[in-house]
Amino acid sequence: MGGHAFEGCIGLTNITIPDLVTEIGSRTFEGCTSLTSFVIPISVKEIGEYAFSGCKGLTSIVIPESVTVIGGFAFSGCTGLTSIVIPDSVTKIGYYAFSGCTGLTSIVIPDSVTKIGYNAFRDCTGLTTIVIPNSVLEIGDCSFYDCRCLKSVSILGPVEKLENNVLGSCTSLETVTFGAGIKLIGDFVFSNCKGLKVINVPAKKGDYYKSRLPEELHRLIVELPAQKKTNSRT
Repeated sequence: MGGHAFEGCIGLTNITIPDLVTEIGSRTFEGCTSLTSFVIPISVKEIGEYAFSGCKGLTSIVIPESVTVIGGFAFSGCTGLTSIVIPDSVTKIGYYAFSGCTGLTSIVIPDSVTKIGYNAFRDCTGLTTIVIPNSVLEIGDCSFYDCRCLKSVSILGPVEKLENNVLGSCTSLETVTFGAGIKLIGDFVFSNCKGLKVINVPAKKGDYYKSRLPEELHRLIVELPAQKKTNSRT
C-alpha cells in the first residue's frame, strides 16, 4: 500500500485492507482523524513511518504477528489509543513510534524486540509502568522522556547502552529495577526524576552500577537478594 494513499482523509471512519498487502507505506493514513479502529491483515510485514500519525480518533488497533518492524512516528500523536499489544514477531520499535500517545496506559513489549528507537514513547503521559525484556539490547535517547505518570521501570536485559535522557523528566518515577549488567549508561538518564526512591540491582552488582551512575544516585542503589538455585528431582 503506497505512501500518502489516504493521508488527510478526515472523513474516513473505517477501511478493510486485503490480505495481499505486505506493507503499509509511509504516511498512508496520516491525519485520518476520524478513523476509530483498524485491523492490519496478517500479510503485512512492515508498518512504515508516520503510517497512522495523528489519527487521534484511533482507539484500538490489532498488529498481527507477521509484522517485524514498526517504523518511526508510526503511531505518534494517536492520543485516543489506550492500549496496544506488540506481537512477538516485532524486532524493532522505530523512533517516535508511539510518541505523544497520551491516552496509552499500558504497553507490552515482547521478547522479540532488540531495539527501542529514540523518543519511541516520549510524552506518553498516561503510562504508569514499563517492563523491558532481556531481549532488548539498545534503548535510544529520550525513549520514555516526559512520561510523567510512570512510577516503575524494569530493564531486565544486558543492554549494550542506555542512551541519554531515556527516563528524563519522568517526575513520578519511584522505582527502577536493573537486571543483567548494562554496559554503558548515558548522560542524564534520570534527569529531573524528582520522585526516584530506589534503584534495584542484582546481588553483588552494587559497585558495578555505582561505577556507571552519577554519585548522587549511589544512595538509592539497593542490591536484591540472590536467587536460590533449586534442584528438581523426579
